[in-house]
Amino acid sequence: MKYFFKRIRSQMELYLFCISFFLFYQFVDCAQPYFPPQILFFANGATLYAIDEVNQRAYKSDSYSVKQSETGYALKKFPYATPDSPQSKYYVQLLQGFPNIGCIYGTYWKYGGSTFNAFPSHWNNGTTFEIKTFIDFKYPMIQSTNSSVYEDYWYSNQTCHPEGPNDVPCEEIYFRKNTDIPVRSTQVLETPWETRQFTTEYLVISVGKPDDKYFNSIPKDWATTCRDVMLGISYVPQSTKVDLNENVKIQVWLPTPPHRINGSDVVSIQWKANECSECLTWTPKELSFNQKDFQVRQILTITRVKKGSTINLIPIFNGGGFEQVSTKNYTIVIE
Repeated sequence: MKYFFKRIRSQMELYLFCISFFLFYQFVDCAQPYFPPQILFFANGATLYAIDEVNQRAYKSDSYSVKQSETGYALKKFPYATPDSPQSKYYVQLLQGFPNIGCIYGTYWKYGGSTFNAFPSHWNNGTTFEIKTFIDFKYPMIQSTNSSVYEDYWYSNQTCHPEGPNDVPCEEIYFRKNTDIPVRSTQVLETPWETRQFTTEYLVISVGKPDDKYFNSIPKDWATTCRDVMLGISYVPQSTKVDLNENVKIQVWLPTPPHRINGSDVVSIQWKANECSECLTWTPKELSFNQKDFQVRQILTITRVKKGSTINLIPIFNGGGFEQVSTKNYTIVIE
């Protein structure tokens, strides 16, 4: 009797093992694949990406022509940053563009973010950033049972209606057979003019940690020579009409703190009139902000003392990393 129960137990264990083995491989076979976490590839033949989710760094290079190119970097704790600065602690995205962009960057923290994005949009969320898989599927994906002998085909469980007679899956992706190496993907997107299905072709160069050479090309002096896109001035109002012998009180503050340069975190701002300098007076002649009071609204009082045409008051910056800031967006307009 003991031998009988022992034999039954062994058979049950074998049965459970077989069931578990079968379910495991069924699950693995049906699990939706994604881009490898470390990969180097071309998208549509022209854009080179080096993505390293493990070490949270990404590189992008676009060569539109011999006269136009862009290179982007995204890393946490960006190299060559000023010690103890936000850029040394948080994610930074830096973009070099020839000939129009120059060198610009944005820092993802509570007072930061960026006015540009060179990488997939689902990596950033305003003031936060994280390097993730290259594609963010919006719908559950289904593996086709009619894939070719060379590729695995996945499609979304939702269909969309682009220009044309037929509905198509809203998202599709093709992989090399039994791998997570992408070949191409499609996505239906709405533009202001039409709804289209866009295709992206992938040429994978390597899977695994991208070569450090792509990140060694970061300019070592970027912290002082590139422009922080979040540095600027806030005004209320920025444009207004002022009659003769009347004045306007303008609130002035900074949306993000100035940088600490050579031990000083102070930025001083003066203004100059683009014409008819004798038509206006303003007090004080200079406002200063630092990393503690940058959000405190200060008052600039502008008085019209002579009739004249519309006048632009152009800011003059000194310190705080503002030397690279363009003044054209921070001009006060007095009619």
